[in-house]
Amino acid sequence: MKANDKKYTILYGRLSQEDDRDGESNSIGNQRLMLEKYAEEKGFENCKFLFDDGYSGTNFNRPSWNEIMSMIESGQVETLIVKDMSRLGRDYLQTGYLLEHTFPNYKVRFIAINDAVDTLYGDNDFTPFRNLFNDFYAKDCSKKIRAVKKAQAERGERLGKPPYGYMKDENDPKQIIPNPETASIVQYIFNLCLEGRGPNQIARQLSEEEILNPSNYNYQKTGAKTNQLDTTRPYRWRGNSIVNILDDETYIGNTVSMQHTTASYKNKKQIIRPENEWLRFENTHQAIIKKEVWDIAQQLRQSKKRSVKEMDTPNPYSGLIFCADCGKMLNLHRAHTMAESKNNFMCSTYKRYGKEECSSHYLRQTILDKIILDDIKRVTHFARQDEALFTKHINEKNTVETRATINKLQKELDIMTKRDIELTVLFKRLYEDNVLGRIPDEHYRTLSEEYTAEQKSLRINIPKAKEDIEKQKNSLTNVDRFIEKAKKYTDLTELTPEILHLFVEKIVVGEKAEKYSRTAPQDIWIYYRDIGMLSDVKKEFDIEPIEEFCKIDTDEIIEQHDMLLAM
Repeated sequence: MKANDKKYTILYGRLSQEDDRDGESNSIGNQRLMLEKYAEEKGFENCKFLFDDGYSGTNFNRPSWNEIMSMIESGQVETLIVKDMSRLGRDYLQTGYLLEHTFPNYKVRFIAINDAVDTLYGDNDFTPFRNLFNDFYAKDCSKKIRAVKKAQAERGERLGKPPYGYMKDENDPKQIIPNPETASIVQYIFNLCLEGRGPNQIARQLSEEEILNPSNYNYQKTGAKTNQLDTTRPYRWRGNSIVNILDDETYIGNTVSMQHTTASYKNKKQIIRPENEWLRFENTHQAIIKKEVWDIAQQLRQSKKRSVKEMDTPNPYSGLIFCADCGKMLNLHRAHTMAESKNNFMCSTYKRYGKEECSSHYLRQTILDKIILDDIKRVTHFARQDEALFTKHINEKNTVETRATINKLQKELDIMTKRDIELTVLFKRLYEDNVLGRIPDEHYRTLSEEYTAEQKSLRINIPKAKEDIEKQKNSLTNVDRFIEKAKKYTDLTELTPEILHLFVEKIVVGEKAEKYSRTAPQDIWIYYRDIGMLSDVKKEFDIEPIEEFCKIDTDEIIEQHDMLLAM
């Protein structure tokens, strides 16, 4: 600032969402008229009006207020005028510090018109009380708003703006419907996930295809700005944006509320609530993503590992292939210096600890691709050929196997539930014994810590057990879904990641009958989504059991594959 430049008289207005409910009197336009009229009548010159619309008084991180503070610190401000003290802020400590330290240090005159505050004429004895009342008002508003939001959430109403891919229903503002412009992008993101791509890979793909990111799309449609908005890079997607989309149950038709809270009405930093405090309502609106696609995406993300550096193609079998002996995953071994036809799977335990812990279970990817594709063709063909017979067989098989699994899980759940109740009773007795002096404090603390740790573990495992039982019960009625997929994919010529994950739930690879032999057969078990493993297919189908079908002569297939490459 030049020496001959006049300092500014700043006219500042602020309006929060809570203030907006009070009506027109607190509107930004009304504040501006009052401030400009006062400045003109009192002869203030070089006036500049700045305002923050939609910002709480407990939050001093506001765009225009930050600009004002920069001007004050650089010596450009002579006078700051507001309508009343609450426009400056509703934080008692922060406003007090500004009035008693910041403004005097930078020789800034402060005026609050309606509260008769003017620092030119000394301190106003009532100002600290006004600041305190403004603070109380903010706290009271926060409590009321939280109570209203909680009541809305408990009724299953959606809180906040529609997520990317949705829009408000014009006929019912409380309801959301798929946005025809962006719903397909959400589906595309999930399809890329099913292909084995991670969030950062998906973000790069969308950026390369120049698809508007959510913040820029919203800005172009509504003019609303967010903290993430960067208009210089409208097509730049970030990995965390993809993660948020893949995690959001809204896309399968659910409404999930009360996931976050804040530390206090002053501290707006979001805190994630424990999942058992969330409110979840299913089928509240039209889904964009099928539940099956959602489940596969979640499973893929849980088992996803980083791709080999600079490998363009992700591992399509990530989270699907396991060792028959140790139960651990088989890792895909590949490199830029190695021909793609030699990509192979190997037991992760063997790779890490050697032959003392497990054997290699070596299997080339090209061989596995052929086996899986042929078997999917085999099973889907017969699912289409005789739906009634296929359904009967699968239901009979699943009923026996699943009922046994459900019974086993239910017994485990009953034991855990009973133990949880016992621990609650033991806590009560332990406390009484300690109070009555029957056990010393040291023993009480030791036993209390042990019981607390055990009960904490039980209360984590009990919901998981209930979820597992529910999944098993749901699996009894999924044969129709498998037949529906079989009808959809009638001409399978290539094993794509999408086909693999839609049909296959798990692959278990056994060791060769004779270790290190190139000619010994090797067992592979394929577990299909919705129907399980077809290991004892009825003779009426006139097809081989999967053990026979997947008992492979690796040497023969390698020779065939190498001959094709040489042609």
